[in-house]
Amino acid sequence: SSNSALSSDGLKRAQDLKDTLTSRKIDLIYVSTFLRTQQTAQATATAKGLSLNIYSPDITAGFIARLKKMKRKKLLVVGHSDTVPDILQGLSQQSVAPIPGNDFDNLYIITVRHFFGARRSLSHITYGRPSP
Repeated sequence: SSNSALSSDGLKRAQDLKDTLTSRKIDLIYVSTFLRTQQTAQATATAKGLSLNIYSPDITAGFIARLKKMKRKKLLVVGHSDTVPDILQGLSQQSVAPIPGNDFDNLYIITVRHFFGARRSLSHITYGRPSP
């Protein structure tokens, strides 16, 4: 269904995400209204002692504007293959290739440095077992 739970492979990947982010500081975690994004972030949230902040994936522009106002915060945003490219573009001013709907192992990192204006960089890694 459109709001299905993660499969057993998805739950394992959520643990892999937690393990990947163990050494990284995270101040806030954002997940969409869909159960699978919440389940993806829950292990990380529990390990970091954080709660999940829910955003509506159908108002991406407003969500991006809200994130841009957060200075010096380390955020984890769990999204969807059809919204992540727009969020990345809005926050980094860099585009990424479309993400296939069965590609679940992407982790994009946007770094913003404030020194005579904001300088943004975007990097991409994968985590856990490779997507099919």
